[in-house]
Amino acid sequence: MRPTYLILGLLTLSIVLGIFMSRDPEHAARMSQMYREVAFTGETRQLVLTFLALGIGGFIVYMTMTRR
Repeated sequence: MRPTYLILGLLTLSIVLGIFMSRDPEHAARMSQMYREVAFTGETRQLVLTFLALGIGGFIVYMTMTRR
């Protein structure tokens, strides 16, 4: 079996399961609550974005300096 078909099959399965689970109002409410509780807020969000920007910038500088 080719990896492409396997990936497409798993993607299709996850989409079908997502549609099926989102139809259940209780599950949708629990997922919505979970997303609200897990989200970064205020200063934490700024800190995470700053670290991501520094990390990506550092990686770009590293790749630029070590390019042959």
